[in-house]
Amino acid sequence: MQLSATELASNTLNPETLNLSVQHFKSNGYVLFENVLPPDLIAAMHAEFMQVFNAHIASTEQNRGSNRYQMHLPFAEPFIDPRVIENPFVLAIVEAIVGNDCVCTYFASDTPLYGSEYQAVHADTHPLFPETGLAVPTYNIGFNIPLVDFHTDNGPIEIWPGTHLTAPGTDMATLAPLMQSEEVLMPAGSLLIRDLRLWHRGTPNRSDNARPNMAMIYAQRWLKTHYPSVSIPQATYDGLSPRAQQLFRDENIGGDLVNMPS
Repeated sequence: MQLSATELASNTLNPETLNLSVQHFKSNGYVLFENVLPPDLIAAMHAEFMQVFNAHIASTEQNRGSNRYQMHLPFAEPFIDPRVIENPFVLAIVEAIVGNDCVCTYFASDTPLYGSEYQAVHADTHPLFPETGLAVPTYNIGFNIPLVDFHTDNGPIEIWPGTHLTAPGTDMATLAPLMQSEEVLMPAGSLLIRDLRLWHRGTPNRSDNARPNMAMIYAQRWLKTHYPSVSIPQATYDGLSPRAQQLFRDENIGGDLVNMPS
């Protein structure tokens, strides 16, 4: 979806856009707003990311398949710009679906390099009440920001629309090749909001450059996951807005920054 100039200037979704976005999310499992974050912010985030990333991979093994890295981000500027961690367009969707008492439980990235391969089709969360065989309402939401343009050659995310509603226990490996999928091609600075039950996979990066994708998770506060807590220095937390403090209130407040390059 393309937001209007008025919405971008006011940082507010108009009621029609919000309604259609929530319907799209509930039906297809995702919604995409293109070209939202300004180029100067994306350039600053990309430059800092590559410094952090290069230091990280120099001492860390690939952990998401061949030449693909999941990396937790330091909770520091420019990654914690309010337009990122409390983006009003994203939070409007999140709050409409999981409520305004939600929390942010993940602050990381996914980056394939040249030589990466297709991942197995998967979801990013475990099912609730799998013994019922029923799909329940959304309980956690992934939020991605591409730090470069995603095109067919640099490893875009491939998704299977509507699969967030699939019954727990469905055989993804068998069914996915028989179902319609699509690559999410999007400009840097877009906002991808998706139900974490949505089937997806990383695709090969055949370009010469890293394809960094920032990732956050907003969830119902009662949901417990295996992800490590986001580590936030006390002074940093104290400087956040009240809304951002509420979002990160259950994380490791007072902890040291992770993955800062020396």
